[in-house]
Amino acid sequence: MIPVVAAAAAPAVAASSRALLAGLILLLAMAVAGAAGWFTNGWRHDAEIAELQRANAEFRATLSEAALADVQADAAVIRTAATEFAAIQSTLAPRMSALTKELRNASKLPAGCVPDSVRVQNLDAAIDAANKAIPR
Repeated sequence: MIPVVAAAAAPAVAASSRALLAGLILLLAMAVAGAAGWFTNGWRHDAEIAELQRANAEFRATLSEAALADVQADAAVIRTAATEFAAIQSTLAPRMSALTKELRNASKLPAGCVPDSVRVQNLDAAIDAANKAIPR
């Protein structure tokens, strides 16, 4: 009887082993498919990230070019103002020294005294001369 039981159990063991092997193969196939999907999704996201980084770099380059253009325009304005100042500095210096001399030589006002119209006119003339000398 022993040989009959062993013969009957052999096909059951073989069928059980095949089912286990098929399950392991299916599990391995699912793991491979999952890993392939994972890597493919990673590559897709890497491509999206690279595109976003490229777009950001282009945007920053555009901003940098605009800022450089602004700086160049401001430098041109400063250069023009410096040239104008150099041109009027020779005429402005004698005017300012004459005005300073006139103000130093003016008689002092007594305490509580209000400036007369001549002094007010001189101050107004000095203010007008200074304002005219400023390039705008």
